[in-house]
Amino acid sequence: MDDIIGRRKAEYEPLIEDFKKEIRGLNLQNVTGPHFPCVGECYEEAKYKFVFCGMETYGWDSLEDLMKQDANKYLVNGDNRINTYQPIEWISNWNATFWGFIFKFLAKFYNTDLDKLVYDENDAASRSILKSIIWCNSNAIERFGVTCEHNGVDINVWNAVKRASKKFDDLIRVVNFCAPKVIFVLCKAAEEYIVNDEEISRIYGVDAKQKNNVLKLKHENPQYTYYYLRNSLTHVFLLPHPRWMGQFSGYGQDAYIDTLIESIKNYHIWDALPKSNKDWNIVTEDFIRNPDKPYQLMASIAHSLTLSNAVMYGGDLGRLFNMNGFRTGNAKYSEDGGRGVFSVIKYAYKYYHNRGDYQTAYEIARSFVNKNGEYSY
Repeated sequence: MDDIIGRRKAEYEPLIEDFKKEIRGLNLQNVTGPHFPCVGECYEEAKYKFVFCGMETYGWDSLEDLMKQDANKYLVNGDNRINTYQPIEWISNWNATFWGFIFKFLAKFYNTDLDKLVYDENDAASRSILKSIIWCNSNAIERFGVTCEHNGVDINVWNAVKRASKKFDDLIRVVNFCAPKVIFVLCKAAEEYIVNDEEISRIYGVDAKQKNNVLKLKHENPQYTYYYLRNSLTHVFLLPHPRWMGQFSGYGQDAYIDTLIESIKNYHIWDALPKSNKDWNIVTEDFIRNPDKPYQLMASIAHSLTLSNAVMYGGDLGRLFNMNGFRTGNAKYSEDGGRGVFSVIKYAYKYYHNRGDYQTAYEIARSFVNKNGEYSY
């Protein structure tokens, strides 16, 4: 279950089975099925991990199909849309649509020409960028008036389906299975579903009066809200819908994109931003030139943990390594606390101890534990 598709299956399959039980027996003819996060096949290789979250789809797969299918088959159907570049066909206005905004952002972020990114089928790097993202929606089930009403669905049936689907709408489920660095929520109305103060408090178990694990900042001119979710090291930008940005904000989508990239730099979300479309993946010269980078990352984490008198489970460290492209030989690190993770902890300790950096060695030694909270190296 180390791959992202397996992690998504583990996160959503039990919820889907419960959902099916709750709605079984209803007349589900013409009811639009739920939308789940769609994973681009290059996401795990991506050095810059982005999730783009809208509010809802406008027509999706049939709910009757989900009731008949294996859950994972239904989930993978959405991935195929990303991996066959179907969103390109959905863009009706480059300055006022959801996917127009996404592709313009990716072109600007990766310093590549927009037409080349979207239309050059011979440019492997650009095509990989288009498949390096995850697309989700804050409403797994669309509002009644979007599709179901026009299809003649009984509103009482839709209400029952909508209630049962609420379990899919938590942002934490996306964070759990794909550990994104940045999430763009491209609909201001989505705040009530996934990133308002009350919901963040509930998801992360934060005292509503003392939200020390959630940083919230307001950005002006143009307006958007930035959240830093410290528990998962996730940066969330809550933005207006791209149509509003392009037609009614007075700034335009390009101005929003410029200021978002500037914020990414200012918040030091990554050490460096890409210079070209060839910098999209984690297998770069930077890692080849700097084989000690995993130790440096551990040292930084251990220092913060020591200051907070806290510890970290070795399996979580393994997952962090995997998400950032570090490998033990050619294999991924264990995410269930296997020996590979604890071996690298031991080697990191020796690395700093042998260099005479005894403080860092000490901090690493005291910061990482097994499932039982014990030191296993």
